[in-house]
Amino acid sequence: MFTTARATAIALPVVLVFTLSGCSLLDASGDAGELTGTAACALGHTWELDVTDLADQVKIQLGIQGVVVQNVVGAGSQTLDWDVMGHVAMDTDYSFTITTAPAADQVLTVVETHAGEVKGAAYINGDVAIPRKWDAGGLEITVTADNNGTDVPADELTYVIPTTDIDDSVGLELTCNGGALTIHPRGGKITLAFTKADQAG
Repeated sequence: MFTTARATAIALPVVLVFTLSGCSLLDASGDAGELTGTAACALGHTWELDVTDLADQVKIQLGIQGVVVQNVVGAGSQTLDWDVMGHVAMDTDYSFTITTAPAADQVLTVVETHAGEVKGAAYINGDVAIPRKWDAGGLEITVTADNNGTDVPADELTYVIPTTDIDDSVGLELTCNGGALTIHPRGGKITLAFTKADQAG
């Protein structure tokens, strides 16, 4: 068994002021003006990640690498709290169990677990958020693997699990429509799909 921790910051979208047409407004004192567009849809709500959809995307991306994947199962949850002042807190506790067949008589099982809390802020302009000041010190990613029950060291894995966390290295492309929010790191391979938890809001 092996355990690895990635220094990963989860970046989440938040809105500040731009005195541009169609942009949301938070002035220097922290007072929120009228929210419009994507900001009006996304802010002031709690969002829950579709972990099953994320696992399906991981499976597709592993297939693109040429990995013979038997299954990828996602379990757990990730909650994004995004208030109207642009403060974000993400509570993460999910895992992927990936099974592959490196040989006819072998089953390689890899479990990647994401757990912890990340906080931060970002600037939204239109449908793009620019993350800033992410504190990912509470997030840990661990990986364990075994082949037919025998522990497998990290350097024997022949594939790379796609990155499913967001950091502050790129802008985040957003869509928001009623109860659905997506976050796609620009140039990335994975899109995080969220459902509004507070549907009455």
